[in-house]
Amino acid sequence: MNMRNLFLTLAFGLCSGVFAQNTTVFESPIMGWSSWNTYRVHINDTLIIRQADAMVQKGLKEVGYSYVNIDDGFFGWRDEKGVMQTHPERFPNGLKGVADHIHSLGLKAGIYSDAGSNTCGSIWDKDMNGIGSGLYGHEFQDATLYFKEWGFDFIKIDYCGAGQELNLEEEKRYTEIRQAIDKLGCGHVSINICRWAFPGTWARNLARSWRISADIRPEWGSVKYIIDKNLYLSAYAGEGHYNDMDMLEIGRGLKPEEEEVHFGMWCIMSSPLLIGCDLTTIPETSLKLLKNKELIALNQDPLGLQAYVVQHENEGYVLVKDIERKRGNVR
Repeated sequence: MNMRNLFLTLAFGLCSGVFAQNTTVFESPIMGWSSWNTYRVHINDTLIIRQADAMVQKGLKEVGYSYVNIDDGFFGWRDEKGVMQTHPERFPNGLKGVADHIHSLGLKAGIYSDAGSNTCGSIWDKDMNGIGSGLYGHEFQDATLYFKEWGFDFIKIDYCGAGQELNLEEEKRYTEIRQAIDKLGCGHVSINICRWAFPGTWARNLARSWRISADIRPEWGSVKYIIDKNLYLSAYAGEGHYNDMDMLEIGRGLKPEEEEVHFGMWCIMSSPLLIGCDLTTIPETSLKLLKNKELIALNQDPLGLQAYVVQHENEGYVLVKDIERKRGNVR
């Protein structure tokens, strides 16, 4: 499938009297910014605060972007009681002040962990502070710290330390983590399951979103690959639970037409929209695209259904996205 053949026809179910209007309000896919794509583990408190400020200053909050997510790289060590400490140089004053600043802007704060003992950064980026920093054996303790004490609203839970190193059973492992969060009375926390392939229908009971593919890269081939992976997963998304196509690579070197397809497909496929570039230096054309209200409205439609394939010929696909009203049951 190349750029020329990525042809989309969108049919919007707006006003058929045959189908009852949807009256249930579901949580929409989250919109915001995440540190991983650009910075990986090389983050600090000043950087995060500047990105949060830029989200407001550049008008992104105004069009719906509300999460500022701190990915891997904030970990320091566990004390003698097992309590997680932040990195002494990157976050010398801890994370509560950073989360408080994000909240003071009217935004929400996101954090990261791994379902196993070690984080992905400890494996792929050789960040030794990620060793022993995962949730395994510390589920309730870490949840208390992250959500009750520091006040975070979202968590991305990776699987590097649980799958590659401990060979844990995925559904059981994520269920244990969900139960720890619920035990705290933090059912409002948005959970993202990050394990690089569609996990299975069990994920809907545990998370608001789940990854469906390997990590995205700022290359057209990577964007196209993820679109292909999600074309026939529409039946598993909707009603407040979504297939996560990974963070956006808008503003990180793609051609303008590639960025347009990238953002448009993430929007109609109801993926979370997490910006992955440096917001303080984002090109104006990329910023304008990210603020496109019509595309955002499709992503945030209250019905929350992913666009689905209705016709496929050679490398061309026709997709339909129901909005406001559901037209039939076939997905």
